[in-house]
Amino acid sequence: MKHFFNAQSAAALLIAVLSIPSLSFAWSGKVVSVSGGDTLKVLHDGREETIRLYGIDTPDNGQSAGLKAKDLTSSLVAGRNIEVESKEVDRYGRTIGLVRVDGVVLNEMIVRNGYAWVFHQYCDEKFCSDWVKTEGEARRQKKGMWSEDNIVPPWEWREQDSGKMSEDKSPEITPGPNATAETSVELPPAATEGNSSAVQSRPAAPERKTTFHDVSRNEVLKGGSRFRCDGRTYCSQMTSCEEATFFLKNCPGTKMDGNNDGVPCERQWCR
Repeated sequence: MKHFFNAQSAAALLIAVLSIPSLSFAWSGKVVSVSGGDTLKVLHDGREETIRLYGIDTPDNGQSAGLKAKDLTSSLVAGRNIEVESKEVDRYGRTIGLVRVDGVVLNEMIVRNGYAWVFHQYCDEKFCSDWVKTEGEARRQKKGMWSEDNIVPPWEWREQDSGKMSEDKSPEITPGPNATAETSVELPPAATEGNSSAVQSRPAAPERKTTFHDVSRNEVLKGGSRFRCDGRTYCSQMTSCEEATFFLKNCPGTKMDGNNDGVPCERQWCR
């Protein structure tokens, strides 16, 4: 009877430990590359994993603050060992998650230093409201990209860019190759119980956008799901994720992957 009680107690303890969200989906790895302000590649168990930072959105690399956001992220994690707390894995196999370096949440650090929006549509954890306040403070202090006039969110920038550029003219890319991030990086307050370092639950799956854009008569070959290159280069000219993926992989001059992670049109089609 005593052994039975001990076995039951051990089982209950194991269940309690496994039910703690902050432990359930965490793993460690080394950052091998940074493709954008919010996208990393991490070496884990002998293979590379693509990490998309949960709950935030940084400027695309083609925007004036895009390379600065990328440089900031690189300065914080490139070549370093990190902890990844997975929220979900998307349809492309990318891990959407929180990243910690030396116990500090990278996602929040980028917001704090003025190079990210809190992505309200998909950030629904309790700590997201704290991030919103942090973003507001960065705006007021004109940190990072907030020092620029008329900064445009990346999802709006892509739409504006596609609307004003013709098929045979490339958009003007503002930053040069020597763009650098701020050398002084502000860290968040020390982690305490209940702050953004603690993850409580998995976010609800985002609703897929169903609005379709008008398309040209030549975009799909008759009688099937095959597509052909026809000069279109922008997300606003696509009608589906499948079509955008085909164009990105097979057609020259596309402008659909601002953070260079291999997934096109993440705001419009490929969610």
